[in-house]
Amino acid sequence: MDDLNLKGFRVLVTGSSGGIGKVLVKDLLGRGAFVGAHYFKNKPDINELTSGLPSKLKKNVHILKADLRAKKETEGLFNEFISWKGGIDGLVNNAGDVCVRKSFLDVNEDEIDHELSLNLKAPFWLSRLTIKNMEKNKTKGAIVNISSIAAKYGGSLYTVFYGLAKSSLELMTSSLSRYCAPLGIRINTLRLSVFDTPFHDRHPKDLKKRIEMIPAKRMGSPEEASWWIMCLLSKKSDFINGQTVSLTGGE
Repeated sequence: MDDLNLKGFRVLVTGSSGGIGKVLVKDLLGRGAFVGAHYFKNKPDINELTSGLPSKLKKNVHILKADLRAKKETEGLFNEFISWKGGIDGLVNNAGDVCVRKSFLDVNEDEIDHELSLNLKAPFWLSRLTIKNMEKNKTKGAIVNISSIAAKYGGSLYTVFYGLAKSSLELMTSSLSRYCAPLGIRINTLRLSVFDTPFHDRHPKDLKKRIEMIPAKRMGSPEEASWWIMCLLSKKSDFINGQTVSLTGGE
């Protein structure tokens, strides 16, 4: 029996057009949540997000566009969500990508800024806005940040700043939780290994060789990630705060 108790939750999910984000939005809607589905380039199809669900749930999702590398657009995204639902119960900082795959010897300042803006600064701005809103409204909500196994191993010499951003995101989670915990606000990170998403279409690699490095000898599925995100959002996880939970197949 599904007892996550997410009915009526107002949740903002960034990166909703990707593999994990799309599954998460649909799972949240199916459990009665109100979902702000963010995208930047690839607009999600409401019919696809609600396929197999009662048609009345279409009104429970609001599509939001923003370039998270720009602080002004990030703040605008949050404000539009609040205008829609009047408050927020959950934030999932799911959006993230390797903005530049280039040797650390050749990367330039603008490229570093883009990497950190998307993968670290945007989650910080949104988390801060969320915490302020929850504190003002006395909302006992939750924030879930999505990290990467790169935070543990450092990534490659071609993705130094992606790994740096994810490592810092985990540290930020621990730091902010000290402020959040007394308010009844929880902030945790889910660290992911290799998952079966379109990420690998944008950044091709020898997947067979990479999967062999995982003790479980397989990739994770978006459905597995979505389940754990919802668990961390749920009040059933009320005593988990400031933690990084690894969903990595044993890595």
